[in-house]
Formats: sequence, structure tokens, C-alpha cells
Amino acid sequence: MSEEPKKIEEKPKTKRAHCPHCDGNRVCMIHGQVYKAWDWEDRQGHSMNGGYGHSLLECRGCETVFYEESSWNSEHMDYWYDSEGNSQREPIEEITTYPKPDSKTKPVWFDAMSKVDSQLHNILSEMYIARENHAYILAAVGLRTALDRGTEVLGIDPAKTFAEKLSELKGGGWIGDTEKDVLEVVTDAGNAAAHRGWEPSIDEITQLITVMEVFLHRAFIVGQKALGIKKKIPPKPKRRTSSASAPANAPAGTP
Repeated sequence: MSEEPKKIEEKPKTKRAHCPHCDGNRVCMIHGQVYKAWDWEDRQGHSMNGGYGHSLLECRGCETVFYEESSWNSEHMDYWYDSEGNSQREPIEEITTYPKPDSKTKPVWFDAMSKVDSQLHNILSEMYIARENHAYILAAVGLRTALDRGTEVLGIDPAKTFAEKLSELKGGGWIGDTEKDVLEVVTDAGNAAAHRGWEPSIDEITQLITVMEVFLHRAFIVGQKALGIKKKIPPKPKRRTSSASAPANAPAGTP
């Protein structure tokens, strides 16, 4: 009897994708893919078309399983000229993954804020989420709310106005003149975003976040650690009085 030919095992299909756990491009196994095209047109002769690609992937490094979506449309194209001077174009592909990689915008000491005050930590967390999703109006409002909660944690009456709170921060030594001025900008920006729909640019919201981070870091992280060190520093020895420093059996005229 002739032997049956051995079946050649197909290698699993792979592609490079951004792993949310490794936070970088990795070779990933493809467990499933679906592509959906779409077309749109109206009665005036306007039309668009595009497509969505859906992939279930597994990183071959950390074995994280994640979802990737790629999309394109005919209105979002990249144009260039070839070597013969002819106009060329191709769609710009937008790729998103879920879950998203951990944010890199948060400072390294952010998790320590949960031990300081859980409510302040939650406010800052939602503010960073707004920042990452380009919701800069909400981020500006979140900064003002975080400042409001931060002053309350420091013992300032929450019923006071922002101007009164900043003055009390300065009077208590938490901030100086310059930082008082820049924190006033944070409150003004939050008020404008909340009540007048003002939307800061990405550079403006980044600067406002930096101001808030500097204040929070010094008031709740560095300041608290310094106070902890103070408890470990041995006290200064008491100065002896002149009568106590002289030997008890010394003659009366001895200098």
C-alpha cells in the first residue's frame, strides 16, 4: 500500500500591529478578519465610499488578545506626483486598537494621588481621559474641578470663591506670587470652557495641565515626603547653660 502524503500544516497568518500591552508594533497572529465596504450618495450627485477592516489579533510576544479596526474613506486621501509627473493618490488608513495602550500623558507619581484623596484622583483620571480623546473643553473644566478639590483637601473652605482660595493658598505658603497668577489662568480657562464654550488648543491644554501638575506634585507628593523625612531627622541638641558647663569641683576663681 502506498503511503498517504503528509499534510502540510499551514502556518498561522500573521501581521504587524500595535500591541496595547507591549505598546509597540509586534508580530501578531490573526485569529479572524472581516472587511465591510460602504458607499453613500445623495440626490445632488455627491458620493463617498470607504471601508472598515476588523481583526482579532494575538501578540506573539506577550500573548495579549486585542481588537484592531482599520478604516478609510474617499475624502481622506494622500496625493503625490509620480516620476512622470502624473497625480497619484491613495487612501489614508486610520487604525485604532482596543483596549488602548496605557496613557503616557500621566505623570509617574499619578497613582500616588489615590492615597492622598480618591476623589481628586478620579477627577484627574477623567481629565486625562478627556485630554487623550481630544475633548479639550472637558479637560479644561476638569482642571478647574481638580484645583477646587485640591484646595479643599488642603483645608480651605469649599464655599469660598476661587480668588479667595488662591489668596489663602498664597497666604498659607503653598504657592508664591507667580504660581498664584498661573493658577488664576487655569481657573479662568475652566470658567471660559464651562460657561462660554471656549476650546483650548492642544498646546494650550498641555500648558494648563503642566501648571496643575507642578502645583499638585509639590503640595501633595514632594511636600508630604519632605514632612515624612522631617520626622526622621534627629533633633538639634540643646545648648548647655554656662553654669552647667563648668566642672562641679572647680575652684571659685577658675576661669
